[in-house]
Amino acid sequence: MKNIFEKRRFYIVPAALFILSIWACNKSSTSGVNAQTSTLAYVLANGSNTTIFNAAVVKAGLDTTFNSSSLFTLFVPNDQACTGSGFTQTVIDGFTRDQAREWVLYQTYAGAVLPLESFIGKTEQKLVMADGDSIFVSGDSNRTFVNGLQMLNSELTTSNGVMIASQNVLLPPQQNLLQWVSSDTSLSFLNEAITLATPTPDSLSTLLSTGSPFLFLAPVNDAFRKLGYNSPADLGVANPDSLRSMILLSLIPRRLFSYDISDSSTYTSVSDSTLLFTISGIQAKVQVQGGPFSSNVLTINTMAINGVLFKIDEVLGR
Repeated sequence: MKNIFEKRRFYIVPAALFILSIWACNKSSTSGVNAQTSTLAYVLANGSNTTIFNAAVVKAGLDTTFNSSSLFTLFVPNDQACTGSGFTQTVIDGFTRDQAREWVLYQTYAGAVLPLESFIGKTEQKLVMADGDSIFVSGDSNRTFVNGLQMLNSELTTSNGVMIASQNVLLPPQQNLLQWVSSDTSLSFLNEAITLATPTPDSLSTLLSTGSPFLFLAPVNDAFRKLGYNSPADLGVANPDSLRSMILLSLIPRRLFSYDISDSSTYTSVSDSTLLFTISGIQAKVQVQGGPFSSNVLTINTMAINGVLFKIDEVLGR
């Protein structure tokens, strides 16, 4: 995760450089790879920087599929991206066939060729991938983001699809918002507040587990300490209705990543309050519009099954 909202940066990679740096031909290949007349499987197998991804494709038994006339859009991390995401060749070698299929198919959209330009103007467009899970894509004329991660502005069209260069391995979220909060020790005060909040008309735990989608602006432990609570147990003296109101104020009923939020943009929370984002300084801030206090955004783009979580350093509406 990143600790500030990024300013807009432009990544334009010429096609020739793309082929050389992302999916270059093997040095042993004298004739090179003609991508437009070659299949996805052939390009992957003969690329010098797709060894790890291709190994997963072969282990999954998908090399034949990607060599067929069926159309696919692949989000392909090169070897450096795989290794940086923790998926070394050794890890892939240890995959079972089913694990390899799940890993590859989440990065595969079947049935259509979707070049980068098809995502221009999209905001969290939902694509159901070949494994049945979904990714969320936003894009403009200079950038494309998937699940909170920026793609390289590079693609390679083949005879049966397109490969989009990814800077990270795409992985489906494994936890809902409540599970993220309960498993993060920096949010133990917030977790206790959720437990204590009055369950009317519906429990917050149910809302955070199955309600969707939300952007959850989650105050870290120090945010509660600033209010005089020295431990999560101290929240037992707080008014449960106040705790509930605080949590609902921190929920925006939309799936939002940092790049979806522009400076001075406003959003309505679940509690019907207006939240204002300021991104003009070094660190992004959020506050109740018209209120005297703002919170710094500490971390961004933690993707959950039912939304996205940002950490903030103050309790909103305190």
